[in-house]
Amino acid sequence: MILMFQEVLAHDYFWISFLPISFLGVGFWLLFFERERKDKDPLINFVIAMTAGVASAVAFASFGEKIGLQNFWGKIVGEEFFKIFFAIITMEIFKTRFKTVAGGVVYGFCVGLGFALAENIVYLTHTYEAADFSPNFWLVFQGRFWSSTLLHGITTATFGLFYAGAYLAHTVHKNDHESPLKALFPPFHKKNFFQIISFHISRKHLLFSHKPTLKGHFSRGVLFEGFLVANIVHAIFNLSLDSSPLNVALAHTPLNITLDPMHVEVAFILALGGMWFLRKKVDMVSKKQ
Repeated sequence: MILMFQEVLAHDYFWISFLPISFLGVGFWLLFFERERKDKDPLINFVIAMTAGVASAVAFASFGEKIGLQNFWGKIVGEEFFKIFFAIITMEIFKTRFKTVAGGVVYGFCVGLGFALAENIVYLTHTYEAADFSPNFWLVFQGRFWSSTLLHGITTATFGLFYAGAYLAHTVHKNDHESPLKALFPPFHKKNFFQIISFHISRKHLLFSHKPTLKGHFSRGVLFEGFLVANIVHAIFNLSLDSSPLNVALAHTPLNITLDPMHVEVAFILALGGMWFLRKKVDMVSKKQ
């Protein structure tokens, strides 16, 4: 796996095509999220967050290759696990900068962009090797940029929303502005489990309503529910592309493709809809800063 990435970095067109195309997702972060926040973070913080996302992609690719991971749910859970693991490390470093849950959204989105950056470079390199700069190359670029890039940003940003909520709030075994990892291993509680599977935090506190108080909740449950929501969003997106010729293009890069616009448009709408939803959330909570 390391040799593969070394080959990509040494590719003739890496610096003039693959990297700029893959990096365009950063524009969405700047346009939709960071400009809405009054309390700006240093750019180096987001460089670190994106680097963590790239590291998560390399770690997942190595893990998946080692165990031969091909299962639909296995790949989704694996990708989200590695992204969220590295996102937690990043947010643990910068958590003291979180004034509202918008901070978690921005950092999570940035980690997701780093993951997509690494993944896109590999896909585009394979497509170029199969089809040069043919229409198929640009087709894959459009699919990766407008759908998968946003998807990875959205799912990790959603978890970041839950992480920041757990960090900022007073929860069982933890005071406000303390790491949610502090209360990760208390004894299992049945109430905690039912709150997670009923999406109570999503419905009443963070996603569809915004009540910053989480008293009576376990921060562990908030994190697990965030992980569950991220996986569900990822699965819905993948299912929308599952039978689409574009999905075949992204996986196998054939030279002749007939697109089914309906499948592709559904994926685009899901990705852009997720962006709009998170943007509204960031805009709403940033006004409190």
